[in-house]
Amino acid sequence: MQTPFENDFFDLFGIEKTYSLDRLQLRDRFRALQKKFHPDNFASASEHERRLSAQYAALINEAYSTLSDAMQRGRYMLTLQGISTDEELDTSMDPEFLIQQLELREDLDTATASTDSAMEMLASLATKVNNEFSKREESIAEILDNTAAQDSELEKARQLVRELQFLSRIRSEIEDAEEALF
Repeated sequence: MQTPFENDFFDLFGIEKTYSLDRLQLRDRFRALQKKFHPDNFASASEHERRLSAQYAALINEAYSTLSDAMQRGRYMLTLQGISTDEELDTSMDPEFLIQQLELREDLDTATASTDSAMEMLASLATKVNNEFSKREESIAEILDNTAAQDSELEKARQLVRELQFLSRIRSEIEDAEEALF
């Protein structure tokens, strides 16, 4: 069994190491690797080859999951540069961002408590959160796609990735609230 090159997830898929990657290219490479190393293809192979196939299939799935998600991709790219996002240990956040999060939560509470216009309010809130998420993605891409990024810029990217986590959580809560209305 010939295995793919595995220095990092980008090399595994044979794509450029960039935050603003081509998602269609990633998906196509994922499908090709998934097809090549799927355990069903090795059903009659040796035990060792079946085990390797299962391990590669798991690695391919993990790599795709990481690279296809903006927050995880940012964390991963920072990790490749030796920077940890330390969510568990570092609880400091930009005060303005925290205030914005409180306001978004209040808006979510108001929308879910509304009987007349809950869906419209949730849609408006979702748009607002998606815009904030997109702004941060663009800023992260500017920093991480710059091969000469300075430590201070990488620290800014680290903070932005951490903010994506909060925005992703409220985005999910908005979706849950929308589903609850149906």
